[in-house]
Amino acid sequence: MSVSFHLCQPGRGASCGACCGLYNFRDHSRERLTERLGFQTDTFRALPPERETWHTTAVSLLEARRAGPPLFPAVRVCPLLGFLDAERTRVGCLGHPKVTGGVDLRDCGVYHAELCETFTCPSFTWLTDAQARLVQAACADWYLYGLVITDVEFVRGCLRLLEWEQAGPVDLEALVRNPEALAAMRRLFALKETAPDRGTHAAVFGRFTPDTEGEPVSRILDYAALGARAASEDDVVLCLGYAPGTRAELERARQLVREHVTVVAHALTSPAP
Repeated sequence: MSVSFHLCQPGRGASCGACCGLYNFRDHSRERLTERLGFQTDTFRALPPERETWHTTAVSLLEARRAGPPLFPAVRVCPLLGFLDAERTRVGCLGHPKVTGGVDLRDCGVYHAELCETFTCPSFTWLTDAQARLVQAACADWYLYGLVITDVEFVRGCLRLLEWEQAGPVDLEALVRNPEALAAMRRLFALKETAPDRGTHAAVFGRFTPDTEGEPVSRILDYAALGARAASEDDVVLCLGYAPGTRAELERARQLVREHVTVVAHALTSPAP
């Protein structure tokens, strides 16, 4: 494992519930997920910490949501995911013993407690420690952090573009220490949420779309059909969820990415105050 800290609950405003299916819906907007998490939080917080009661409630929630199937059936959506703090800024498992006060109720969800305890997503291995700490610092909120930290290709793609813009390696620790550059990096990463004209209800999650069996498959650009050639921004364009149907649409998405990368690069030339 290349990351030296726990990516799920790293603190400082960041937390992640992606492996519990947090984003696994056609509409995975911040507004919709905040509503869903709030309902689950209120439901389970009102219950006594008893296994049978929690299990029955979890099953009822799952049954009620069968009309709205997940985007990728292979990724389970756990009803025990909710907000862990009163301010509703941190997401995590409501059935974890540290949350319930000692009783382990994770088996009442869609995964066994043992799996929850030992599971690590690919980001633990595929991201470097410096890359992960940059995401934590730049994306200090539950919604954006989870979107970015689990998309290794997006993180690497953004940093690769920044290196090309700088014509050399980027000192990620220096970037984190530079408030202007870090704010610009957040805006670049935040394109996962804010990038326009992507069709947010389409059957697309970043670079992936479900195949006929519901399994995630990586999307590619049909350059021949678009009348275009590959460009350095295209990996990031796909990770943002763009599915351009024309060359003009592709160029607009590329330009959006380039503009944000350029702002980060310019900020890095100014010393931190």
